[in-house]
Amino acid sequence: MTLSSILDQLPSQDAKRLLHGRGGLVPGFEQINIEIYPPVLWIMVYQEVDEAPLKSWLKEVIDQHEALSIKHIYIQRRFLRDDPVEVVLGDDSLINKDFKVTEQGLSYWVTLGKNQNTGLFLDMVHGRSFVREQAQGKRVLNLFSYTCSLGLSAAAGGAKSVVNIDMAKAAIKRGQQNFALNDLVGEYGFIAQDIFKMIKKLSQKGPYDLIIADPPSFQTKAFDVRRDYEKLLAKLTPSFAPGAVLMLCLNSPALGESFLHDLVASVLPDAVFIKRLVNPPVLADTDENAALKVMLYQL
Repeated sequence: MTLSSILDQLPSQDAKRLLHGRGGLVPGFEQINIEIYPPVLWIMVYQEVDEAPLKSWLKEVIDQHEALSIKHIYIQRRFLRDDPVEVVLGDDSLINKDFKVTEQGLSYWVTLGKNQNTGLFLDMVHGRSFVREQAQGKRVLNLFSYTCSLGLSAAAGGAKSVVNIDMAKAAIKRGQQNFALNDLVGEYGFIAQDIFKMIKKLSQKGPYDLIIADPPSFQTKAFDVRRDYEKLLAKLTPSFAPGAVLMLCLNSPALGESFLHDLVASVLPDAVFIKRLVNPPVLADTDENAALKVMLYQL
């Protein structure tokens, strides 16, 4: 990945990650991620760094912004209090405003500015593709669903039923809005509650043929992957259908593939490892074991 190759990806009709600086492959940009939410170029700076290389590159972008279909450029500095957003190009008309973007033919609501999370995790694009391809006729359980993008992919892929659960009420509401935005109507459930408090109810809605778990690495008092991932799978195991496929995600640089392999071996000793989904090229990392891990297992 080079700075020049970022511009080769533009213009883009879809929202997508353009630079994953935290992968460590672009010197000077290790604390910077760049994404496109057409027509906004969205830049996140995670720690205070010398921004001269970024500003130099942005001059090149601004010179070509019309050809690149970029109307606004925003920089969010997450190392500063309240995550302030600077307008570099255009105006602030799309800051803290809901607007629609697309990815692979599906539409999503996103909001840039007030929250660190925009409403769509662009690094999970291959995960959404896999779910959509595999969901036909399946009963799907989407754990830690956030705004339900993976559940939406399952529904678009012809899932028989989809249950989305996340403890954040606002995220679940946005998920329902995303389903409505795509005119998807069917046997789709939306639960805004702590997963551990809903184990019995979730089990009653099973059995499930495809189980998706994309938990936060650490969420104060709610979930810690080291402490709770194994416990969650153990409690849900009775609701897994014979031959069920598990898509287990892990986005902690500190934990590698072996963490999930050991976890599954402990809880589901008969499960077979299928493969690790290949990450998009933009997510290339100096240490692939530290990058996003989307692991597939089958009972």
